[in-house]
Amino acid sequence: MSKEVPEEYFADVISNVSHANGVFRLTFGQQDVDNQVRPVVRVLIPANQLQNAVRSITGAANEIREKVQAQMNDGSEDNDPAAG
Repeated sequence: MSKEVPEEYFADVISNVSHANGVFRLTFGQQDVDNQVRPVVRVLIPANQLQNAVRSITGAANEIREKVQAQMNDGSEDNDPAAG
């Protein structure tokens, strides 16, 4: 695995999704103070890989949610005065 760190972009909205020639184009943006969306980066995903990409993101999000929930449950048990 490469040790190179890819460029990072902060985005809080998907401002546009389009499809042409077998490629989905997802434009990610930042919402400014005045509710204007400024495009930040566009990701191109081949149409035949979009479902795999969405599944991967969903799976990762579910794993993170479960870990956070478990940590929250462990912490609440340690701090529960009724448990002692």
